[in-house]
Amino acid sequence: QENSMVKRIIRIIGYLILFLANLALLWFFHSFLNLAIMVVMVFLPVVSILGARWVASGLTAEWEGPYESMEKGETFQVRLHLKNPAWIGTMNCTAFIQVENAFYGTTRTHELKVPLRARMGQTVTYPVTVSKCGRIEFRVQKLRVADFLGLTAFAGPVSDTYAVTVLPKELSGYREGMTEVEEGTRKGSDFSEVQDIREYQPGDKMQNIHWKLSMKKDVLMVKERVSLSSRQLFLLVELHDNEQGLMEEVLDCTAGIADEMLSNQVPFSLVWWSVKNQELVSWKVDYREQMEEGFRRMYYENLYDEQTIGRE
Repeated sequence: QENSMVKRIIRIIGYLILFLANLALLWFFHSFLNLAIMVVMVFLPVVSILGARWVASGLTAEWEGPYESMEKGETFQVRLHLKNPAWIGTMNCTAFIQVENAFYGTTRTHELKVPLRARMGQTVTYPVTVSKCGRIEFRVQKLRVADFLGLTAFAGPVSDTYAVTVLPKELSGYREGMTEVEEGTRKGSDFSEVQDIREYQPGDKMQNIHWKLSMKKDVLMVKERVSLSSRQLFLLVELHDNEQGLMEEVLDCTAGIADEMLSNQVPFSLVWWSVKNQELVSWKVDYREQMEEGFRRMYYENLYDEQTIGRE
C-alpha cells in the first residue's frame, strides 16, 4: 500500500510538471495547440477521477464454489465474480484476496489485478487443492479502483465470505474386510454379532461373506449381523497440534475409525474438548452425514497448545 501511494504521488508530480511545461509553451508561443492541450489537461483528471469513483461505488464481488464438503488433496474450483454496473470500464481494478484455514488459523493473501468491462465485469477461476483439513474461508478484504491516469484510487465494497469444509482423506486400511480367523483372533475388531447366515443378495458387503461355508455349498453365503447398540462407544479427538503437525494424522485416523464403525453399523459419538465453551462436546453419529457434520463443528473450535485430555 505504501508503494502504491508513492507511485501515485510520482504520477501527480509528473502530471503537474507536464501541465506547467505546456503552460510555459503556451505563454511563449501563444499556440492554439498548446491552449487545447491545456484545456484537456485541466478536465482530463476530473473525468478520470469521477469515472473511477462511479465504478467503485457500484462494484460488487461474489464468490461461487462447491457447497458439498471436499476431501483433503482433492482439487476443486472457486470463482470470483466482479460485476461492474457502470457505463464505463476500468483497467485498474485490484482485489485484495484472503484465504484462511480457520481451524489452524493460517492465512494467505494476494493481490489480483483485473480489467473490468462496462456493464459487465470479470470472472476469475481459481483451481484450489488443500493439503490440510479444516474450514477454508475465501474473502475479498478490499477492492480498489484507480483512475486511468493513476492519480488516485477509491475503495469498493468487500465480499461475503465463502467457506468450504475439507474432510480427512479416507483411509483404506480401516475399510478392508476381515476373514473368519481374524474375527476370532483380533480382540476389539468385531463391532457386531452374527445373528444368521443366508445366501448372498445384491448389495451385501463383501466383508460379510462367509468364505468357508460358501466353498462347501458352492454358493455365496453371508453373515447377517446385528449391531451391539447396547455398547456406548466414544471416539475422543484430541484437538492438540504441535510442530510435527500431528493434528492431521489424528484427523485422518479419526475418519478411518469412524468409517469402519459406520460400515459395521455401529453407532458412536465423536467427543472433543471445546476451548471456547470449556466443556466436552459430544456429537452422536449414526450415518456418514452426521460424521461430516461432526467434523464441521470440530473445525469451529480452537486448537490448544498442550495435550491435556489424554492425561486426565
